[in-house]
Amino acid sequence: MLKYLTSFHTTQKLISRLGALYVIIVYKTSSKKLKNRKKIEMLLSKKNSFIYAFWHDQLLMCPLSWQSDSAIKVLISKHRDGDIVAGLISHLGFDAIRGSTHREGKKRDKGGLLSARKMIKSLKSGINIGISPDGPKGPRHKVSDGIVDISRLSKAPILPVALGFKKKWVLKTWDKFIIPKPFNEIKIIWGDPMPSLKNKKNKNLFREKLEKEMNKLTIRANK
Repeated sequence: MLKYLTSFHTTQKLISRLGALYVIIVYKTSSKKLKNRKKIEMLLSKKNSFIYAFWHDQLLMCPLSWQSDSAIKVLISKHRDGDIVAGLISHLGFDAIRGSTHREGKKRDKGGLLSARKMIKSLKSGINIGISPDGPKGPRHKVSDGIVDISRLSKAPILPVALGFKKKWVLKTWDKFIIPKPFNEIKIIWGDPMPSLKNKKNKNLFREKLEKEMNKLTIRANK
């Protein structure tokens, strides 16, 4: 029944508006602890675009961790749920690029290639890009090749970020999607920027390093 209701454009728009309002209420009523903020401020001060990397389960609140006037677009899947999320972040003042990052070993689809080109073009023109490297379908907390390739081709560094919440609901989805509760304690922690990959032969090591850093940040954010 829920899937049927969310298939209607009017319903999607309503859910997006209510979702954005909920995100703002949670953020405004919660205490925030920001760790390693200088990591993101350093990159922003250089005026060079970069990739903002966060796990898919933290997507709901992550846009509000972007406390800057610098332009950023967020990669959102073309799935029906993605329509709702894209609408939600638009109400929060963010633009979306619809599609997914290409995963090596899987059949390339035109939509994925088109979104990759849009991201690379945006990064080269000075627009930052937000990506969930384990989205849109997982595996959970596993970095795909797509973010590594986009970073390499655009020569943009990757800045990992993690969000932790003291009180939350966890959905029974593949990513264990997090919905934080109002009047919460939120911790946002940024990691060290990773320069873009220079040699394709080192892709696996680069991917593993990014994955390890993001998981370490998530553990720290939830302590």
